[in-house]
Amino acid sequence: MTRLETKCRRYENYTYLRYRNAEKCMIWFDDTVNYLVALKSCQEKGALLGTFKTLSEISLLRQFAKESLWVGLDKIDKPAFTWVDDGKPVHNFSFYFPDYPASNMKNLFDCTEYMLMVYRFKFNDQNCFLDAPYICEIRLNLN
Repeated sequence: MTRLETKCRRYENYTYLRYRNAEKCMIWFDDTVNYLVALKSCQEKGALLGTFKTLSEISLLRQFAKESLWVGLDKIDKPAFTWVDDGKPVHNFSFYFPDYPASNMKNLFDCTEYMLMVYRFKFNDQNCFLDAPYICEIRLNLN
């Protein structure tokens, strides 16, 4: 068992992943909080709000998510949506619902949830002060 997997076992709802040259632990939280509280809660655990950039990561999210939840993608105090792990902007919005993120909602919908709508999940820009469950990730690079 790896160091990260041992660390992950402290949490009840976790999923451990190992891929390429990294390993990742996803911790699912059912309590509903706003985006900023979720962000802080993950940081206090030595984690980040979950990031899902590849099709395989999104497939994993789809497999385990039971309801809409916060993910680590926002544009708080920034001109574009960026990932919380590396600060890189999102250029491909194909994982969003059509016509989202809504550009006409400046400074209102600055956070991102993975949202269940009409029997399918997609990313959706959302008001940061709404409450939702969230997912944290702890990562360990194996390089």
